[in-house]
Amino acid sequence: MVSGGDTDTAVTEDTSTFQLGLDDLKRRGSALLVVGSVPTELYSRASKQMLGAPDEPRRRLLVLNGSTPLDDRLDPGVERSAEWTRVVRYATLERSAAASPSPAAAVPSADDTCERWIDGGLGRLGAELANDVTEFDTLAGGLSPAELRVAFDCLPSLLSRYDRDHVFRFLHVMTTHVRARDGMVHVWSPGDREDEVNRLLEPLFDAVVELDVEGSEARQRWCLRRKDVSSGWFPLES
Repeated sequence: MVSGGDTDTAVTEDTSTFQLGLDDLKRRGSALLVVGSVPTELYSRASKQMLGAPDEPRRRLLVLNGSTPLDDRLDPGVERSAEWTRVVRYATLERSAAASPSPAAAVPSADDTCERWIDGGLGRLGAELANDVTEFDTLAGGLSPAELRVAFDCLPSLLSRYDRDHVFRFLHVMTTHVRARDGMVHVWSPGDREDEVNRLLEPLFDAVVELDVEGSEARQRWCLRRKDVSSGWFPLES
């Protein structure tokens, strides 16, 4: 099975081709579009695996909405320091005074040291994320393949404010920048793979990860676009 964006597939239409495709995604960097009309909790489980197990030396960058609890998106054992983990809260709209505490409001918690808010347009967001990736590369003395893992949860918020062409261009630049450091970025787009917006965005990505629920079982299917091969459905582990 696929774990943490790493290899090992249990069910494939063509095991050798699929395995080689996964190895290639790790080696040269990749962008994954994660889709599915499923509860957010299932996406969170899949994303944690793609971000890598807590004992793996990963540089993690999460781009979250303001209301998402960090504990829902990071395993407890992941080191929450700016050297290894950075969390960006993106506010596409003006936040209220209650949502924007003053700098002197409180002593930062351990999570606050790796977490920050960003306001402004897509250009500002893109510049901040590019700076995080560059700083991770400097801290690592050169990122190894698949060391950088990026989770981007804010696509629905962007689509609610900006036209699709602007969002398309933003995603193109962001995914290209992550690939250039041999990193792996996954973007959450709720809805089925055949939804209009997902069909529009899919060409930007190297693979599509479909999430689904069959009966009481959560499952996933990885479709590698360049190899034109699918893993087939297999369980999404807890």
